Amino acid sequence: MGRTRTQAVTSRIGVPEAPLTLFRPPFRNYQFDSTYDEMFAAPGVPREHYRALFQRLLELPPEELRKSQQAADLSFLHQGITFTVYGNEEGTERVFPNDLLPRIIPYQEWRKIESGLTQRIAALNLFLEDIYHQGRILADGVVPHELVYSCRHFRREMRGLSLPSGIYVSICGTDLVRLPDGNFAVLEDNLRVPSGVSYMLANRKVLKKVFPTLFRDYGVSPVDHYSRALLTTLRALAPANSSARHEPKVVLLTPGVFNSAYFEHTFLAQQMGIELVEGRDLLVHDNIVFMRTTAGLSGARRAHGAADRSRPSASV
Repeated sequence: MGRTRTQAVTSRIGVPEAPLTLFRPPFRNYQFDSTYDEMFAAPGVPREHYRALFQRLLELPPEELRKSQQAADLSFLHQGITFTVYGNEEGTERVFPNDLLPRIIPYQEWRKIESGLTQRIAALNLFLEDIYHQGRILADGVVPHELVYSCRHFRREMRGLSLPSGIYVSICGTDLVRLPDGNFAVLEDNLRVPSGVSYMLANRKVLKKVFPTLFRDYGVSPVDHYSRALLTTLRALAPANSSARHEPKVVLLTPGVFNSAYFEHTFLAQQMGIELVEGRDLLVHDNIVFMRTTAGLSGARRAHGAADRSRPSASV
């Protein structure tokens, strides 16, 4: 969350004495261990940026909190916000789990995270460009040859192939974890088929309905522009010599309705106003990708791939 009015909010809130809060719902059975606690600096003592939310939870009757959670779950179900669990015999379709209590990240802390992630995706692009061209990082022994060449995702046919603006990774899903000392660390980078952003966007809408006052007072940074930013990014990847450079045709490639993230595929395609296609909907002629439509073939200059090539069921 943002910082614009956080200090003003916390300054007018009187936090109850720490020992008393441990015996009041919803914190009656709250447990502390060696992991970093996002809300509390000490048992019963909320961190400064959590005080407004902490006070709101103390004032909220437990039954109302349960009803709000049920309403959120029902909203997700009615919107079809689900995901598929592979190998589950009881039923593959599940409503996406959501937690009404938001994780609040102060402005300065978020700026540090944002700056680090921006630097990281730039480094990842430079790394990929190097291993598919000069290979200096391999020649210098910084990264062992066998680590790269034995990777099943390394594509030898990509060696020497230059991409528009040198961008190999235009979208990156980075998983972060909070260390016991409070610092963030990267767990992994999802570069091939990052997914999950649609659930975040949907969850934000639900939270704004449940805690409208808190969102207003905290000055939360908006995320509604994500779909527009994604479409702009994809359009910018069109080759400079393309005849459709100024208005490229973008489609979203999906394996189909049985994929675990199909909701996200339909959601993003709808939000960006682009076609959702499967592999069978596309064909290549004279190095140009065409999309089959009821009116004939249509040029698709950029395909945002949501299909995981590692899955046999994916239609690519």
